[in-house]
Amino acid sequence: MTIRADRESDWRDLLDRLANLMSATEVCRLHDARFDPGIAPLKQTVSRHLPIALSLASGDTTPICRALNTLMPVLHWRQNSSYAGADFLHGYAYCELLGPHGHWVNPELALGMLLLGPNVTYPEHVHPAAEIYAVIAGHAQWRQSGRAWSTRNPGDLVRHASLEPHAMRTSAEPLLAAYLWQDHLHEGARLVDERLIT
Repeated sequence: MTIRADRESDWRDLLDRLANLMSATEVCRLHDARFDPGIAPLKQTVSRHLPIALSLASGDTTPICRALNTLMPVLHWRQNSSYAGADFLHGYAYCELLGPHGHWVNPELALGMLLLGPNVTYPEHVHPAAEIYAVIAGHAQWRQSGRAWSTRNPGDLVRHASLEPHAMRTSAEPLLAAYLWQDHLHEGARLVDERLIT
C-alpha cells in the first residue's frame, strides 16, 4: 500500500525531529523502511491520555508534539504481551513508529513512543537492548539500577544500559517519551518482579 505524499511528509518530519533530539540522525531514516498499514490498534483506552500529554510539551519538544498531533488518528498503541495481568496496564501503552513491528518496518532499529497515564508506575523492568529515552511531554520520575527516583523534564535524555533495571512513574500528568533500541530488537522487556503479573 502506498500512503499519501503529505502523510509520508508528516512521518518524515516526526522521525527526523525525534532522531535529532536523540542524536541519532544517521539511523532514523525511512530509505530502508516500508510502510505497514496493517497494524492492529490497541483495544483499550490508554491512548485517551495522548491529547493531554501533547498539550504539555515545551521548548524543543513542541514541534515533535505538533507532528505527533498530525498523525494521532493513525497511531496504533500496544502493550507488552508478557505484562498480561499486571496492574499498571490501565495506564501504559507504546507505539512503535519505526522498527520490526512498526508503522514503518525496519529490522535494524526500533523507534517509538511510550505513553503513561497520570499516577501510573511502570515497574522495574529489564531488556537486553540498550535504550535511549527522550522525554517529549509531561514530567515523570525515573529510577535506574535501584538508585533514588529522579525527575525528568521535556527534552531530557535517559540512557539505559543492556539489562539495567529501570522504572518510571507519573503523578498528576501523563508522560509521553520516545525510545530508541538499536540491538536485541526481538527480545522484549520483562518485569524484574514477576509477582506483579497476576
